[in-house]
Amino acid sequence: MKIIIAGAGIGGMALAALLHQRGVTAELYERAPNFDHSGYMLGLYPVGTRVLHGLDLMEDFLAASESMATYTVCNGHGQEIHTYALGEMLDQFGYSGGIMRGELLALLRTRCADVPLHFGTSVTDFEETKDRVTVRLSDGTENACDLLVGADGIHSAVRRKLFGEAPDHDTGWGCWVWVVRNTKRPPTAVRENWGAGRFLGVYPIKGGLGVVAAGPTRMVGPDAVGRDGRKVKAHFSALGSSVADLMAVLPDDLGDTFWWKLSDFRSKEWGKGRVALLGDAACAFLPTAGVGASMALESAAVLDDELGRTDARFLAGALARYESRRKPRAETFQEDSRRLGSMMMIESVELSWGRDQLMKFYTLDMLAKNIAQSLAKPI
Repeated sequence: MKIIIAGAGIGGMALAALLHQRGVTAELYERAPNFDHSGYMLGLYPVGTRVLHGLDLMEDFLAASESMATYTVCNGHGQEIHTYALGEMLDQFGYSGGIMRGELLALLRTRCADVPLHFGTSVTDFEETKDRVTVRLSDGTENACDLLVGADGIHSAVRRKLFGEAPDHDTGWGCWVWVVRNTKRPPTAVRENWGAGRFLGVYPIKGGLGVVAAGPTRMVGPDAVGRDGRKVKAHFSALGSSVADLMAVLPDDLGDTFWWKLSDFRSKEWGKGRVALLGDAACAFLPTAGVGASMALESAAVLDDELGRTDARFLAGALARYESRRKPRAETFQEDSRRLGSMMMIESVELSWGRDQLMKFYTLDMLAKNIAQSLAKPI
């Protein structure tokens, strides 16, 4: 079976590695020119790291990541509301850690190093017949395969070809993302400041912390501030001195500082014919619960599992089973991300104060109910 994967993100690269492990032919096309600007940090829950176990990458991941031991929520003035011990929920299922996206991609690439990866090339169109898919590429060439996997992100061209245009679920917020090194802050502590119209979180990575500063796009997005980091710092100064060290690292000229529009997407179907969707192309996540990468890894593992139990003649059944196993679970996790987002992304001072009072009584299970329960469930 020959498989073309559109997109070499977490889901696409993981699928390529899993297929390669079984000796299945795959080819990757990635629109980015390289992985040099892979953007941001991410966390993996045990549901994601156990896929790394299957690829014999766990020791490498341990060496390249930082564990997440505690989770602290603060109010808009930097005062602690509640600290949760993440280990109580997570450790019984496996390791959880933070890593830069580019470093995780590099780890996955080591397990499929001889799989063709074409940078600077994307799938622009395709035609399907009874037994083949002919793929048209941005460089003007064509390629044919038994199965096309659209792992090309939230704005997937493969999905648009299959099902037409559909709007994102846009929160109206976005965030600037940067990294702090040589900090005296605890290396394994997740800490978030929930203010009115502003959110700032720090997340462990190897040798430092990833910082996310989120607010309404109309106030802090590129169209509002240009590349002027001083305007972003002024907006987040309301969070007080407790974040001063983090804001000091943000450059006055934002330059290549990563901007992330906080939106997600849910496809009504995950495939059709000889074409399947994977990762954000099928179900994209807000970063609020930190589950997007774990879900992409899980989906890649399930798709590989179903493909390993069939051949090219019976792909329709395999892809139907893949969707039935993954779509409900991914959407359950997505609901947690959306619910957390609605709690974090509040502009009203009065509503923000009321939320802070409720947070004093929230347990970790209440914050991430579906995630906590799903850790024990099979994929």
